[in-house]
Amino acid sequence: MGIFEGILDFLYPPRCPKCRAYVKARGDWCVECLRETIQIHRLPLSVEAAGSLMAVWALGRYRGGLQDLIRGLKYHGKKGNLPCIRTFLNSCDRVLADVPSSAVAVPVPLSPAREKQRGFNQADLMFRGWLAERGIPMERMLLRKRETTAQYGLSAEERRENVQGVFSLAEGICARGRDVLLVDDIMTTGATLSACAKVLRRGGAARVYGLVLASDRA
Repeated sequence: MGIFEGILDFLYPPRCPKCRAYVKARGDWCVECLRETIQIHRLPLSVEAAGSLMAVWALGRYRGGLQDLIRGLKYHGKKGNLPCIRTFLNSCDRVLADVPSSAVAVPVPLSPAREKQRGFNQADLMFRGWLAERGIPMERMLLRKRETTAQYGLSAEERRENVQGVFSLAEGICARGRDVLLVDDIMTTGATLSACAKVLRRGGAARVYGLVLASDRA
């Protein structure tokens, strides 16, 4: 541990992100909290989404311990949440057993203006390192052509309409014959993942899967 990290831990001792009890190192969880938060589950897909997506998995429930970590990073730029997210991901390796070893990971894109404002794409930031260590590279294959209304509060039909025609393949990208793992922070109705998957399949992708950090969808 460096001097700076030692001072930081002295002034702000690391805590479990869920119960706030003191833990040994920054990024650690209580054993019980981590066990309760890991809830890997396959998400139900609409008939329309199932036409483009082979399967989508969530690693936990949004309101089951991950909400504050995601919102803090996404809306308040709290990169200090990343070590806790990484510890969580490190305990979820088994989900990748159903993903082809040849797959490339693709983050759901933000609009250029939104990514510039935030300074990062949260899906890329959360998943890139973890997946790379497991042999799945990240590639920015998709573009968001325009900003959309926030999906929060919209009905399922409104969500589908909101993202219709929003995504495209990035310039120079060839998806033909490739297996793709779409990654995002959360999934609600699946409209965004489905829209991205349709673009990839039209571009020739062989199989498209989805993986999100959290979802409350049952």
